[in-house]
Amino acid sequence: MKVPVAVCDDYTLFFENYKGLCFIHCDCVRWTNSVRKRMLDDLISLQKQDLYAIHEVCDIKHAKFLDLFGFKFLEDFVCLDGLHRQLYIRRT
Repeated sequence: MKVPVAVCDDYTLFFENYKGLCFIHCDCVRWTNSVRKRMLDDLISLQKQDLYAIHEVCDIKHAKFLDLFGFKFLEDFVCLDGLHRQLYIRRT
């Protein structure tokens, strides 16, 4: 279950615990440099453990987003729906 951990007009950050791993989700309404800075500040203040993100292999914007926020490639995997995805991690 996704739990909102940072809510503002421009974005909402969610954490989701799955099999002992903390996954992050982000719903972004508006993207500017100041929004990016606030989101990074929120992420830094909220992160108490390694965070994981699932990446759709062909999503170039998402790959840039992950890189911008310090996530690193961890492994390729196949999801339950049969699609190939990638797991990224942001270490504490």
